Formats: sequence, C-alpha cells, structure tokens
Amino acid sequence: MSDEDTYVGSAAAQALGEMGEKAASNELITALLNAMHGKDENVRWNAWNALVEMSKKAATDEVISALLNAMRIDDKYIRRQATNALGKMGEKAATNEAITTLLNAMCDEDEDVRWWACEALRDIGEKAATNEVTTALLNAVLNENTHIRMAAAEALGEMGEKAATNEVITALINAMLDGDRNVECRLVKVLRNMGENAAANEVIIALLNAMDANDPYVREAATEALGKMGEKAATYKVLTALLNATHDKDKHAKWSGIEALEKIVEKAATHEVISTLQNAMRIGDEEIRMWATVALGMFIFIMRCI
Repeated sequence: MSDEDTYVGSAAAQALGEMGEKAASNELITALLNAMHGKDENVRWNAWNALVEMSKKAATDEVISALLNAMRIDDKYIRRQATNALGKMGEKAATNEAITTLLNAMCDEDEDVRWWACEALRDIGEKAATNEVTTALLNAVLNENTHIRMAAAEALGEMGEKAATNEVITALINAMLDGDRNVECRLVKVLRNMGENAAANEVIIALLNAMDANDPYVREAATEALGKMGEKAATYKVLTALLNATHDKDKHAKWSGIEALEKIVEKAATHEVISTLQNAMRIGDEEIRMWATVALGMFIFIMRCI
C-alpha cells in the first residue's frame, strides 16, 4: 500500500479487506491505518473499508490490540476510524481493556472521536453496561453536541434494562424537552428498548405527552413504548390514550396504538382494564368502540384458555 501508483494501493487495500481474518496481523492493520492518512482519496477510502470489513470478520486479540493502540495516537483521523472499527466488532470487542479505552475516548478532544466512542458502546450493547459506562453515557446525554447526545442515549437504550436506572430515565425524559422532533422520536425509542424496567410513572407521563405530538413518528414510537411496558402501563389514562390512538389519522400511529392495546390487554387482567374497555364501548366513537370490543373479546378468550 506504499506503492506510488494510487490504483495499486487502492486495489491492495480492497483486497486485504476481502481476505478478512487471513490478512489480519498487526503489521497489516498498521499499514491500513497509515493508508487512511495518505494523500489519495481512493486509497484512504478503500483502506477504511478494508479495516471495517477485517474488523467484522477477524475480531482476534491481535486486531483488537492494534485498534486499541491506534486509538491512543496523536492523529485524530486514525483515532476516529480505529474507534469506529472497534465498534463494528460488536460484542466480540467487549474486553475490559477495550471498554476502558472507549471510556477514555469519550473524553477525547475531538468531537468525532467522542461520537464514535458512543456509537461503539452502542454496538457492543449490554456487555458494556458497567456502572462506569452508564455514568459516562449519562453525562454525554447532557452534551451540547446533538449528535453526541443522541449517540449516548441510543447506547443506553441498547444496554436495555441494565441501564434503566431512575437517574438515566430522568435524564432521558429531560432530554425529550429538546424541542427537536428527531431527538424526541429517537429518545422515545430508547425508552422503549429499555423495556418494563423503564415503566416508572414519570416515563409513562412523558410517553403520554409524546402521544399528543404533532409528528406521527413520535406518536407511533410512544405507543410502541407503552405497549412494551405491559402490565405496568395498564392504567386508565394509558388505555384511554391507546384507544384514542386507534382513531389516529396516521395509519402507522393507528396500528401502533392497536398493537400496544392488544399487548397490554394480553398481559394485564385487571379490573381497571376491563372497566376502561367497557366504558369505551359505551361512550367512544364508532371506531374506538370497535377496538375496545375487540380488546375485551381477546381478554375474555385469554381468560378462558387459562
């Protein structure tokens, strides 16, 4: 790849990536990292693609070690790509040293390195869900950079119930006040991914508010999140909101409401559920009465099968 002919160098980088594990050695990874800082754009691009492909196929100790070393050098461009490549390994990169290095990368002077570190922790998922990682991501949710905030929030979401602490949930709810529709929608999905452990009253209230959003994608995500919470979300307010959602003008938000209603009815055989559905059958409009009847019928069928 040091060949002066840029076409040859580009082809060499591409070939190495396709070889995967067979080509993975410290020397070749170092060569790819150096090539990403070369003058020719095609060589840089193919070197980057080769490194990512190699990382996916060859998550060996040698590859991980080379990437961790690259994350500590002065060149910010190489640090960025090494951090990204490490994340592409997913759970295979969940070593103590890798997670510690990613935590350090979250304090990097370069914003892109910090962003890639959050992305890498997201890709590693639950195996990276230590107290130190959760705290670092929680701090990143408060970052001024929207991209870093969202990457950190989504990383917490991929860590599921392990990250569903009161402190994290409160921070995510506060972040929903950003005013940006994309931010709100993505944060609702983060809360949904955390599952039933995120079913605190504050979360339910925040999701109910999100169901009134002008953006149908936000409404859809909020109803999905409530449906995933199951029995803990089986309150009069939630059921009423979901019944109203079955009348949503947006078809995706509407079906999301129907599915969420079915999930809650399936999991929560409570008097409040029955009472709410019966009331809706009497006072709702035609479509709401229909879905309340369907939900109650499903509830009765489930009870007979028990």
